[in-house]
Amino acid sequence: MKVEVWSDVVCPWCWIGKRHLEAALERFEHADEVEVVWRAFELDPTAVSAPSGTPRDESLSYVARLAAKYGTDVPAAQQMIDTMVARGAEVGVELRFDRAVAANTVDAHRVIHLAAERGGAALQDAVKERLM
Repeated sequence: MKVEVWSDVVCPWCWIGKRHLEAALERFEHADEVEVVWRAFELDPTAVSAPSGTPRDESLSYVARLAAKYGTDVPAAQQMIDTMVARGAEVGVELRFDRAVAANTVDAHRVIHLAAERGGAALQDAVKERLM
């Protein structure tokens, strides 16, 4: 059975979901018959360089960018972050939003797909994990 997962390497919920999928497969007696294929999804397609080649303005903190993205205030956005950090910790994922930067992930997806072409699902998963 092929399971296709659409996710981005900068998506915290995707990384948490990856851990849940891995745990489910560990409990599944036919896990050796499951092929997980990672598909590209851009969480923030606006995270690109400006046409002039200069990076976009990163003067806002991550929490402020999150608040603006979801049309909420900074305390509510901080609660979102706290929830993600707690959920990540439950499955062994350390989320460091204090170090997060907006970045285009197109090249990361290209490397993940190249890994699949060159080494199959196992290499693709290892590269996906490393980039996350």
